[in-house]
Amino acid sequence: MGRFYNTYRQQFYFIFFLILLSTGYVKAQFIVEGQCMQNPDCEADSTSFKDTLSTAVAWRWSFGEGGATDARRNPQYSYRAPGMYTVTLTRTLRGGTQETESQTIQIGELPPVFQQWRQDTTICPGEKITLDPYPNGAPDGAKYVWYPKGDTTQTLEVDSSGCYSVEVIMPNGCKIQDRINVKICMEPANQEGAKWYFGGNAGLDFSNTPPSPLTDGKVNTPEGVSSISNSKGQLLFYSDGIKVYNKDGDEMTCFGLTKCEPLKGSPNSTQSVLIVPQPTCKGCEYLFNVFTTSEINGEKLLTVSVVDMRRNNGKGAIIEQNTTLQSPTTERITSVRNDADSTYWVVSHDYGSNVFRVYHATTGGLVESGTFPLGMAHDTITEAQGYMKFSAADTATRERTLAVVVGGPPTNYVELFSFNDETGVLTYKKTLNLGDSPPTAYGVEFSPSGEKMYVTFQGDSDTSSYLKQYDLTLPDSLIVETAITIDSSATRKFGAVQIAPDGKIYMAIEGSEYLAVIGEPEGNSLNAIEYERDGVSLGGKNSQLGLPNMVQDFTQESSGPGFEADGFCTNEPTTFTASPICDPIEDTYSWNFKYPDGGFTAPSKEQKATFTYTEAGTYQVALRASNKCKDTLIIQEVVIYDTPAAIDLGPDKDTCGQYVPLDMKVAAQEYAWIYRGRIVGRQREYRALATGRYIGFAFNGPDGDCFVSDTIEITLRRPPAFTIGPDTTLCRDSSIVLTVASERWIEFQWSTGESTRDITVGQPGTYFVVVKDRNDCYNSDTLRVGELPSPILNLAPEFIICIPDGNSVILDANGVGVTHYEWPHSGDTTRTVTVNVEGVYTVVATNEFGCITEQSTNVVDKCEPRFFIPDAFTPDGEGHNELLEIFGAYYTNFSIRIYNRWGEVIYATENLEDRWDGTYKGLKVQPGAYPYVLSYESLYFPERAPIVKRGSVMVIR
Repeated sequence: MGRFYNTYRQQFYFIFFLILLSTGYVKAQFIVEGQCMQNPDCEADSTSFKDTLSTAVAWRWSFGEGGATDARRNPQYSYRAPGMYTVTLTRTLRGGTQETESQTIQIGELPPVFQQWRQDTTICPGEKITLDPYPNGAPDGAKYVWYPKGDTTQTLEVDSSGCYSVEVIMPNGCKIQDRINVKICMEPANQEGAKWYFGGNAGLDFSNTPPSPLTDGKVNTPEGVSSISNSKGQLLFYSDGIKVYNKDGDEMTCFGLTKCEPLKGSPNSTQSVLIVPQPTCKGCEYLFNVFTTSEINGEKLLTVSVVDMRRNNGKGAIIEQNTTLQSPTTERITSVRNDADSTYWVVSHDYGSNVFRVYHATTGGLVESGTFPLGMAHDTITEAQGYMKFSAADTATRERTLAVVVGGPPTNYVELFSFNDETGVLTYKKTLNLGDSPPTAYGVEFSPSGEKMYVTFQGDSDTSSYLKQYDLTLPDSLIVETAITIDSSATRKFGAVQIAPDGKIYMAIEGSEYLAVIGEPEGNSLNAIEYERDGVSLGGKNSQLGLPNMVQDFTQESSGPGFEADGFCTNEPTTFTASPICDPIEDTYSWNFKYPDGGFTAPSKEQKATFTYTEAGTYQVALRASNKCKDTLIIQEVVIYDTPAAIDLGPDKDTCGQYVPLDMKVAAQEYAWIYRGRIVGRQREYRALATGRYIGFAFNGPDGDCFVSDTIEITLRRPPAFTIGPDTTLCRDSSIVLTVASERWIEFQWSTGESTRDITVGQPGTYFVVVKDRNDCYNSDTLRVGELPSPILNLAPEFIICIPDGNSVILDANGVGVTHYEWPHSGDTTRTVTVNVEGVYTVVATNEFGCITEQSTNVVDKCEPRFFIPDAFTPDGEGHNELLEIFGAYYTNFSIRIYNRWGEVIYATENLEDRWDGTYKGLKVQPGAYPYVLSYESLYFPERAPIVKRGSVMVIR
């Protein structure tokens, strides 16, 4: 069945023959193991031969069947029929001497093929089935060993899910086995990674949502751990690389070994241990390889031990220990499953070189399938630490990415490789320089799609720890530059990152009672990934640096019954495909495509259904699935997008011009123009610059699935050359004329909307014109008009003088950035001029760029009103100064009132020509001072308020 079945028997025979040789009773013989005919269903099964003489240097075996020979020291051969065979070994010793040994061996017959053996099946909860390899009669002397609990009866009654296998052993030692996988309807499957044990007696159970703490863990280790469950999520065993603990938490015992020793892992090895199933021919996965790596400061050993879960009533036993596979090795080891044949690949990395070693666990045993010298040499202590992880496989190519953290100092790297699940071939992809160390890169993990990579960095006393996300879909030059820092801490040390069966990524933080959680690993921003440092409680236990190292496929999110949709466009069929509730139990399906408003379709056994939505929107779709075990209602959302309106690019065009303007004229989220198989534009409009076929696409929807297109053939003949001249400039607040000078062109269309040969522009900017000649040839040119600063003048808009008074006024241009002034009325070139004549005066200013500014002012003749009132007059009859005479000019609306001491108006007039003779009511007033109030308005400034003056005049007699 493979080398792990027979190791303990091999050791017995080998010791037995050594004893015989040492006592001189026999000559050196060869050992024969597995003396049974070949099982046609298990080609890897064979009879093994081993020469015990260490001095031989060459061998020739004859197996006694049909001339079959072999030249290896320890060959295998598969006999096609039972019977007696003479096996002859001719060995060549050192010095060239040959000797021949022969043995007659009995090749036994295999047990009969199982009768009416069941295929993999699904049963309802509470249902029981009976498994029997020989329901029509068993061969005499047959013995039975059932997995998972080691039952020895011929039949086994099954009422729970799992893999069940029975090995039938005949008295001659020959045996066959077969298996059946039993599922319980609606019971979760593929839960091998459901139980985690790690850190300081911590654990998590991912059979629950959210995961619940496991507080019964026995491992207390700083780094590498591994655990394994069955497909139902029931714990099988776990290990820290030194001890193995069964599902009850007891230290696992050994079976068939003279001494049960600790495994060769180390507490301080990054990936100290890894549990990988060992496939068996037609049997369940009851054998498990337990790989260990010792710490880099120690032995640097890669070893493997084997656990048989059929032993100890299904609690398991160690049947092989500490077989060295490689030395020296780093602390890295990882594994994936090849779903095509259910075998497993295991990858390690040598210390001191750049060599990867790939091991293949098949039904024939564990073999080293290849070595791959790739990437950097891991030849320092720090380079040999840090995690190595696989991404999920691409379902089409079966390729997946392998990431290797190579920590510093001085520099941190992550190397990326491509691994093929079917061939086991590893190839180099790229190396990412993550920057200086410390902090030192340590843990690595991929998002479920493999598009995002997460790396932890461990700080020291001077640097912080970090958790970062890298987007591997970006160009190489941007992957590191655009990395998102998710968390940092100057006081906490970040450890491993590990994806879990719930699709989330968990991070270990040394000494914390929580694991950090990345809720949406595919997110493109800090908010989108839904990160929580205290994400899940460990129930009072502590995390350290390590998290369980598992076969990558065991940590992938499992899916249950549901349905998928394809086609999300209006007026096109959307196809819905239901997944079986409990395959292979037959289901019926009924659909409601507008739940809850719509009705359900009639039940049907068809898994596919189609529906055409006529309006965009978000719809609830309900699937009612039923079988003999279960009725279930599944509701999911689908988003339907508008298909853009039809594009009409018009008829094919044969034209003369520099380009042909194309416009799809439809609203859409995205556009694409295709020319000669390449995308040449992503806007609604495009200028076709060459002859050929152009295809316009308008897309809606996140993946552009809702699209329309149209095609146009363009023949573009080149027009005569055309230019509107070089780029030019204009002065601010001025204009220039743009003109098409050549008379060849007869039609014009300017970017300003004008269609004349000449246009006047007063603003800087880019101007273009499309021109057409008499042959219907089009061309165009573009001209850039820049702007130059103009000089600034601050000449007041108006100046006032009083010409009758002989006044003059200074006109001040008060310019900024002016290199030259000119006053056209006088020819003066000074900043100021003096004028004494009313009129309009203009100044012209020029700056260093030759830009001119002109400004005018109006000089007006406007005099201020004025009055003269004597202080006294003498109305005494002597003929001198008898009247109060008031003088005024440039006024209007004049009035004056004179008052006595009691406030009576004794004189008033609105005519400046009137005179007061010093009387009141015909009587002379007494000598003394008489107050007056004078009021008037400005003749030249009527907008002003009336002016009031007060004073007094003395009457003297």
